[in-house]
Amino acid sequence: MLTIHAPEIIERESETVLQARFECNGIKDVLWYSTSKEWGKYLCHERGDAFLVALLPMAMKRGEDIKVLAPISERLYYTLTKHFIKVLADTYPGFHQVQIICDIDRGHLPSAGGVGTALSCGIDSFCTIIEHTDDACPPDFKLTHLTFFNSFHKEGNKTPSELYHERKAIIEKCAEELGLPLVTADSNIEDILFIEPPDSVYLYRNVAAALAFQKLFKLYYYSSSYPANQFTLNWRSAASFEIYSLNMLSTNDALLLACGENYSRIEKTDIVSQWPFSYKYLNVCIIHQSDIVDRNCSRCGKCQRTLVTLDILGKIDQYNDVFDLDDYYKNRKKYFASVILGEHRNLFQKDIYEAIQESGFRIPFGSYYYVLRSAAWKVVALPLSFMRKTSKRLLGTDVR
Repeated sequence: MLTIHAPEIIERESETVLQARFECNGIKDVLWYSTSKEWGKYLCHERGDAFLVALLPMAMKRGEDIKVLAPISERLYYTLTKHFIKVLADTYPGFHQVQIICDIDRGHLPSAGGVGTALSCGIDSFCTIIEHTDDACPPDFKLTHLTFFNSFHKEGNKTPSELYHERKAIIEKCAEELGLPLVTADSNIEDILFIEPPDSVYLYRNVAAALAFQKLFKLYYYSSSYPANQFTLNWRSAASFEIYSLNMLSTNDALLLACGENYSRIEKTDIVSQWPFSYKYLNVCIIHQSDIVDRNCSRCGKCQRTLVTLDILGKIDQYNDVFDLDDYYKNRKKYFASVILGEHRNLFQKDIYEAIQESGFRIPFGSYYYVLRSAAWKVVALPLSFMRKTSKRLLGTDVR
C-alpha cells in the first residue's frame, strides 16, 4: 500500500515549503513544493489532493492501493474512483486499478479567486495568454496570474533543477513585461515520478503543482497540445487526452480547463504570430543544453515545425531575435522534405502539409531531392534488412 501522510507547511528564511511524506513497501520519501513567501500563504496543506494526483501513476504502476492521511476533495475522489482510475488502467500498459482510502471533504477552501495559466513562452502558452487577456474575454475569466513550476524531466546533462532555474530568469522578465504576477514553485517531483516516457506522466506533474495552489486559483487554464478532433487515449502522450483528464482532476474549488483545444497548431501559430510580444519571447525549443537559454536552437523537431509554419504564414522574418534564421535557410529544403515524408505518420506534420496545400505555398523545389533520396534508400534498405533477418533465422549468421 502507498500511504501519503498529511501535507505540512515548513517556513524557511526566504521560502515556504509544502511537503508530504509517503511510504510504499518499505520505501520512504518526501514530495515537496517550495515557493516564495509571497505565495506561500496559498499553498494547500488542508487537503492531500496535489499529492494524490502526483503519486497516482506510481501507485497504479506498482498496483498499490492508496491511503491518504488527509482529506481529499469530494469531486476529485468521485472522478478518480468512479471514472478515471479504470480508464487509466485500461489505457496504460502495466497499470492496475487501485483503491483510494481517505476522508472526503465536501466543503470549500478559502480562495483568492485567481485565474491562472502556465507561462512557458511556447505557442500553446502564448495562445492561451492572448485569448484570456484581450477585451473579448469576460472579466471573470481573464487571467490574473501566470505560473512557472518545476515539472521538468532530465534533459541531456542538465537536471530538472538546473533547467528550472535557467528558464526562471527569462520567464520572470517576460511576465514582468506582460504585467501579470508570476507564481513560481520548485519541486523534487522528478525524483519521485520517473515513469517512461516522460510525456506519459507530464500532465500529472503539472496538475499536481497547480493543485498545490488551489487556495489561489478558482480557475486554471491548461494550454492544450492537441486540438479536440485529435483526441485519443494514447498512453505515451497524456496530452492526447488532456481535455478529458483535466475534468477528472479538478477539485471542489479549482476547475482545470483545457484551452486552445479549439485550434489546430497552425491556427495557434497564426494567432501568436500576430502578437508582436512573441517576436521577442517565443521559445519552443526542446533542447536545453545550450548556454543561450533565451534563444531557440532552431534545429530540434519543435523548432523545425515552428519555423516551417512561420515560413508558410509569411511571418518568419519577425523572429530573427529568437531563432537562427541563417541556419534555417541553409536547411530549409530538408525541413520541408521532412514535412512531406512525415505527413502520414505525424499529426503535426500532417497539419503543416495540409496548410501548405490549402494556402498554395510553394515548397522549395530542392526539397523533393531529399524526398527521393529517402525513398531510394528505403528501396535498398528493405531487401538488405530482409536478407539479414532471413540469414540469421536459417544460418545463424548475419549478411553484411
